[in-house]
Amino acid sequence: MIDIKQLQTILDLLITNDMREVVNNPKDTRGENRTAEEKDLLDSFSPNQFKSKIKLIEHINNLNILNKDSQIVIFGGWYGSILIPAFYNEVKQIHLIDKDEKVVSRAKHELFKDTNVNFISADIFKDFRDFYKDCDLFINTSCEHMQPMKLWGPAPRYSRPWWTRVKKGSHFAFQSNDMYDIEGHINCVSSIEEFKNQLPDNAKVLLEDKIRDDRGTRYLLIGRYE
Repeated sequence: MIDIKQLQTILDLLITNDMREVVNNPKDTRGENRTAEEKDLLDSFSPNQFKSKIKLIEHINNLNILNKDSQIVIFGGWYGSILIPAFYNEVKQIHLIDKDEKVVSRAKHELFKDTNVNFISADIFKDFRDFYKDCDLFINTSCEHMQPMKLWGPAPRYSRPWWTRVKKGSHFAFQSNDMYDIEGHINCVSSIEEFKNQLPDNAKVLLEDKIRDDRGTRYLLIGRYE
Protein backbone atom coordinates (compact mmCIF):
# COMPACT_ATOMS: atom_id res chain seq x y z
CA MET A 1 0.00 0.00 0.00
CA ILE A 2 1.40 3.38 -1.02
CA ASP A 3 1.70 5.97 1.75
CA ILE A 4 0.59 9.27 0.20
CA LYS A 5 2.18 11.42 2.92
CA GLN A 6 5.49 9.63 2.48
CA LEU A 7 5.22 10.15 -1.27
CA GLN A 8 4.76 13.89 -0.74
CA THR A 9 7.95 13.98 1.34
CA ILE A 10 9.89 12.19 -1.40
CA LEU A 11 8.59 14.59 -4.03
CA ASP A 12 9.57 17.60 -1.92
CA LEU A 13 13.12 16.25 -1.81
CA LEU A 14 13.22 15.77 -5.59
CA ILE A 15 12.23 19.40 -6.23
CA THR A 16 15.46 21.11 -5.23
CA ASN A 17 15.87 24.75 -4.22
CA ASP A 18 18.03 25.19 -7.30
CA MET A 19 15.14 24.10 -9.52
CA ARG A 20 12.75 26.47 -7.78
CA GLU A 21 15.16 29.38 -8.26
CA VAL A 22 15.42 28.72 -11.98
CA VAL A 23 11.66 28.88 -12.41
CA ASN A 24 11.39 32.09 -10.36
CA ASN A 25 14.24 33.77 -12.24
CA PRO A 26 13.75 33.63 -16.03
CA LYS A 27 17.08 35.44 -16.57
CA ASP A 28 19.05 32.68 -14.90
CA THR A 29 22.72 32.82 -15.90
CA ARG A 30 22.66 29.26 -17.23
CA GLY A 31 20.76 30.44 -20.29
CA GLU A 32 17.30 30.34 -21.78
CA ASN A 33 17.42 26.71 -22.90
CA ARG A 34 18.35 25.41 -19.47
CA THR A 35 15.58 27.51 -17.92
CA ALA A 36 13.00 26.04 -20.30
CA GLU A 37 14.12 22.52 -19.40
CA GLU A 38 13.90 23.25 -15.70
CA LYS A 39 10.42 24.71 -16.12
CA ASP A 40 9.34 21.60 -17.99
CA LEU A 41 10.66 19.40 -15.20
CA LEU A 42 8.94 21.46 -12.51
CA ASP A 43 5.69 21.34 -14.46
CA SER A 44 5.80 17.56 -14.09
CA PHE A 45 5.56 18.15 -10.32
CA SER A 46 2.89 20.87 -10.55
CA PRO A 47 -0.19 20.88 -8.28
CA ASN A 48 -2.40 19.85 -11.23
CA GLN A 49 -0.12 16.94 -12.10
CA PHE A 50 0.10 15.91 -8.48
CA LYS A 51 -3.67 16.07 -7.98
CA SER A 52 -4.49 13.89 -10.99
CA LYS A 53 -1.77 11.30 -10.40
CA ILE A 54 -2.46 11.00 -6.68
CA LYS A 55 -6.08 10.23 -7.53
CA LEU A 56 -4.91 7.50 -9.91
CA ILE A 57 -2.55 6.10 -7.26
CA GLU A 58 -5.28 6.08 -4.61
CA HIS A 59 -7.67 4.19 -6.88
CA ILE A 60 -5.00 1.61 -7.75
CA ASN A 61 -4.36 1.20 -4.02
CA ASN A 62 -8.04 0.67 -3.30
CA LEU A 63 -8.44 -1.89 -6.09
CA ASN A 64 -5.47 -3.86 -4.70
CA ILE A 65 -4.21 -4.88 -8.13
CA LEU A 66 -0.44 -4.74 -7.46
CA ASN A 67 2.01 -6.71 -5.34
CA LYS A 68 5.77 -7.14 -4.96
CA ASP A 69 5.90 -9.43 -8.02
CA SER A 70 4.04 -7.03 -10.32
CA GLN A 71 5.48 -5.30 -13.37
CA ILE A 72 4.26 -1.91 -14.57
CA VAL A 73 4.72 -0.16 -17.89
CA ILE A 74 4.12 3.58 -18.15
CA PHE A 75 3.35 4.84 -21.65
CA GLY A 76 4.21 8.47 -22.40
CA GLY A 77 5.77 8.57 -18.95
CA TRP A 78 7.52 11.97 -19.25
CA TYR A 79 9.98 12.15 -16.32
CA GLY A 80 8.04 9.66 -14.22
CA SER A 81 8.13 12.39 -11.60
CA ILE A 82 5.24 11.23 -9.40
CA LEU A 83 4.49 7.69 -10.51
CA ILE A 84 7.99 6.27 -10.10
CA PRO A 85 8.37 7.41 -6.46
CA ALA A 86 4.87 6.08 -5.80
CA PHE A 87 5.35 2.58 -7.20
CA TYR A 88 9.10 1.91 -7.10
CA ASN A 89 9.16 0.08 -3.76
CA GLU A 90 5.77 -1.54 -4.31
CA VAL A 91 6.46 -3.66 -7.42
CA LYS A 92 9.12 -5.85 -9.02
CA GLN A 93 9.79 -3.72 -12.11
CA ILE A 94 8.77 -0.44 -13.73
CA HIS A 95 9.22 0.20 -17.45
CA LEU A 96 8.84 3.81 -18.62
CA ILE A 97 8.57 4.71 -22.31
CA ASP A 98 8.51 8.21 -23.79
CA LYS A 99 9.34 9.61 -27.24
CA ASP A 100 11.35 12.54 -25.84
CA GLU A 101 14.94 11.33 -25.61
CA LYS A 102 16.12 14.30 -23.51
CA VAL A 103 13.37 13.80 -20.96
CA VAL A 104 14.07 10.08 -20.66
CA SER A 105 17.81 10.70 -20.34
CA ARG A 106 17.32 13.20 -17.53
CA ALA A 107 14.97 10.88 -15.66
CA LYS A 108 17.40 7.97 -16.03
CA HIS A 109 20.67 9.75 -15.25
CA GLU A 110 19.55 12.43 -12.77
CA LEU A 111 16.15 12.01 -11.15
CA PHE A 112 16.10 8.24 -10.74
CA LYS A 113 19.70 7.20 -11.36
CA ASP A 114 19.75 4.94 -8.30
CA THR A 115 16.77 2.85 -9.36
CA ASN A 116 16.43 -0.14 -11.70
CA VAL A 117 13.61 1.45 -13.69
CA ASN A 118 13.81 0.42 -17.33
CA PHE A 119 13.82 3.75 -19.21
CA ILE A 120 13.20 3.61 -22.95
CA SER A 121 13.02 6.45 -25.47
CA ALA A 122 10.67 5.23 -28.20
CA ASP A 123 7.29 5.50 -29.88
CA ILE A 124 4.99 2.99 -28.16
CA PHE A 125 3.13 2.44 -31.44
CA LYS A 126 6.26 1.34 -33.31
CA ASP A 127 7.43 -1.88 -31.64
CA PHE A 128 5.93 -4.57 -29.43
CA ARG A 129 8.35 -5.37 -26.61
CA ASP A 130 8.60 -8.80 -25.05
CA PHE A 131 8.24 -7.51 -21.49
CA TYR A 132 4.70 -6.32 -22.31
CA LYS A 133 3.64 -9.96 -22.04
CA ASP A 134 4.68 -10.00 -18.37
CA CYS A 135 3.22 -6.63 -17.36
CA ASP A 136 0.41 -6.53 -14.83
CA LEU A 137 -0.52 -2.86 -15.18
CA PHE A 138 -0.39 -0.54 -18.19
CA ILE A 139 -0.46 3.13 -17.19
CA ASN A 140 -1.01 5.98 -19.62
CA THR A 141 -1.73 9.41 -18.14
CA SER A 142 -0.93 11.04 -21.50
CA CYS A 143 -3.69 9.65 -23.71
CA GLU A 144 -4.44 13.15 -25.03
CA HIS A 145 -0.95 13.21 -26.60
CA MET A 146 -1.38 10.15 -28.81
CA GLN A 147 -3.76 8.00 -30.82
CA PRO A 148 -6.54 6.15 -28.99
CA MET A 149 -5.34 3.19 -26.98
CA LYS A 150 -7.62 0.83 -28.90
CA LEU A 151 -5.33 1.45 -31.91
CA TRP A 152 -2.15 0.40 -30.08
CA GLY A 153 -0.31 -1.75 -32.58
CA PRO A 154 1.40 -1.72 -35.97
CA ALA A 155 -0.14 -0.35 -39.15
CA PRO A 156 -2.69 -1.30 -40.24
CA ARG A 157 -3.63 -0.99 -36.57
CA TYR A 158 -7.16 -2.23 -37.02
CA SER A 159 -6.03 -5.73 -38.05
CA ARG A 160 -4.62 -7.09 -34.76
CA PRO A 161 -4.22 -4.69 -31.81
CA TRP A 162 -1.34 -5.49 -29.50
CA TRP A 163 -3.75 -5.77 -26.59
CA THR A 164 -4.49 -9.27 -27.84
CA ARG A 165 -0.88 -10.18 -27.04
CA VAL A 166 -0.79 -9.10 -23.39
CA LYS A 167 -1.82 -11.54 -20.69
CA LYS A 168 -5.46 -11.81 -19.74
CA GLY A 169 -6.21 -10.34 -16.37
CA SER A 170 -3.67 -7.54 -16.67
CA HIS A 171 -4.96 -4.08 -15.78
CA PHE A 172 -4.88 -0.60 -17.28
CA ALA A 173 -5.07 2.89 -15.80
CA PHE A 174 -5.62 5.62 -18.37
CA GLN A 175 -6.13 9.37 -18.15
CA SER A 176 -7.13 11.92 -20.77
CA ASN A 177 -8.66 15.39 -20.59
CA ASP A 178 -10.71 18.08 -22.33
CA MET A 179 -7.86 20.63 -22.51
CA TYR A 180 -7.99 21.13 -26.27
CA ASP A 181 -6.09 24.43 -26.25
CA ILE A 182 -2.83 23.02 -24.86
CA GLU A 183 -0.03 22.42 -27.36
CA GLY A 184 0.56 18.75 -28.09
CA HIS A 185 -2.95 17.65 -27.11
CA ILE A 186 -4.01 15.87 -30.30
CA ASN A 187 -6.59 13.47 -28.86
CA CYS A 188 -8.63 15.17 -26.14
CA VAL A 189 -12.08 13.93 -25.12
CA SER A 190 -15.06 15.87 -23.86
CA SER A 191 -16.63 13.18 -21.64
CA ILE A 192 -15.91 9.93 -19.85
CA GLU A 193 -18.11 8.10 -22.37
CA GLU A 194 -16.05 9.42 -25.27
CA PHE A 195 -12.94 8.22 -23.46
CA LYS A 196 -14.45 4.75 -22.98
CA ASN A 197 -14.96 4.53 -26.73
CA GLN A 198 -11.18 4.69 -27.13
CA LEU A 199 -10.61 1.51 -25.12
CA PRO A 200 -9.76 -1.82 -26.78
CA ASP A 201 -12.56 -4.32 -27.26
CA ASN A 202 -11.35 -6.68 -24.53
CA ALA A 203 -11.27 -4.00 -21.82
CA LYS A 204 -13.61 -4.10 -18.83
CA VAL A 205 -13.89 -0.86 -16.88
CA LEU A 206 -13.67 -1.34 -13.11
CA LEU A 207 -13.59 2.31 -12.08
CA GLU A 208 -14.11 5.73 -13.63
CA ASP A 209 -13.52 9.19 -12.22
CA LYS A 210 -13.23 12.86 -13.11
CA ILE A 211 -10.61 15.23 -11.71
CA ARG A 212 -11.18 18.94 -12.17
CA ASP A 213 -8.37 21.47 -12.01
CA ASP A 214 -7.85 25.08 -13.06
CA ARG A 215 -7.44 24.15 -16.75
CA GLY A 216 -10.28 21.69 -17.30
CA THR A 217 -11.33 18.14 -16.51
CA ARG A 218 -9.19 15.01 -16.48
CA TYR A 219 -10.90 11.67 -17.09
CA LEU A 220 -9.69 8.48 -15.44
CA LEU A 221 -10.44 4.88 -16.37
CA ILE A 222 -9.08 1.81 -14.61
CA GLY A 223 -9.93 -1.66 -15.78
CA ARG A 224 -8.89 -5.16 -16.75
CA TYR A 225 -8.18 -6.97 -20.03
CA GLU A 226 -10.26 -10.09 -20.46
